[in-house]
Amino acid sequence: MISSPDIINEIFRYDVPLRKYTSFKTGGTAEIFVEPLGTSELKKVLQFCKDEQKKVYIFGKGTNLLINDNGVKGVVIHLGGINFKNVERDGRYVLSGAGVNLPKLIRTVALSGFGGLEVLAGIPGTVGGAVMMNAGGKHGNISDTVSALTTMTLDGDIIKYKRKDVGFEYRRCNLKKQIVVEVEFLLNESKIEAVLERMDEIYHEKQETQPLGTFNAGSIFKNTSEYKAAELIDMANLKGMKVGNAIVSEKHANFIVNTGNATSSDVIELIRIIKETVKNKYKVSLEEEIHIW
Repeated sequence: MISSPDIINEIFRYDVPLRKYTSFKTGGTAEIFVEPLGTSELKKVLQFCKDEQKKVYIFGKGTNLLINDNGVKGVVIHLGGINFKNVERDGRYVLSGAGVNLPKLIRTVALSGFGGLEVLAGIPGTVGGAVMMNAGGKHGNISDTVSALTTMTLDGDIIKYKRKDVGFEYRRCNLKKQIVVEVEFLLNESKIEAVLERMDEIYHEKQETQPLGTFNAGSIFKNTSEYKAAELIDMANLKGMKVGNAIVSEKHANFIVNTGNATSSDVIELIRIIKETVKNKYKVSLEEEIHIW
């Protein structure tokens, strides 16, 4: 065990299998796994990491993540504590903790008669993770409704941002070496029935075109400025390509599915084959959208 302040020892867990926390259901263990209740505990954890020179990994719902079979050396911080799951509303403004389940938030605000987040229907994960990668699709991105947010730096400092001060781009933002802890959204008043109907339309559209309900991590690659990654992979005849128990989805070529007992190594090898094949055939270098630890 590592010597640390008592409050840290109380919430530290060691050699925790991460596969059960990820949507891929693959990967090894975390050297240290911790779920701080709120920002005060998070700050103490980060101070410990700094003192002990431990690498920090921030973990939401594990829906856009592939963890190496050898696991993670360092401290995996899961923002699953109760104080990261608060949701408050003041008129059209909704304040959400980073650990709030995104689908749950979307439905909650819809049932309150507010629209804007329904374009994210069918996207899993947490609010914090969604903001960090500017989650979205053809109907819109999460950054479209963000009005402000609060982060904590790895040194434990709290920073508050207005929307205009954050650089959101395609599947990324410029909040480097910071942890999103709270997000404020500015939504539109709308009829509940209209928002729910739009949510259902978008979700069913994804259900028709994506392998929802399987062990996957969403889109593996980012689209390029000229091509959709799925189109390139499909044109390269890679749908159905298998490595071990990982397979390129027949339903959507930019998804890799764990058919039950795949390893992360299976997925990584499949990613390598896809990138190499697309590069050789079309002279296009695909960039991963998922994070690989």
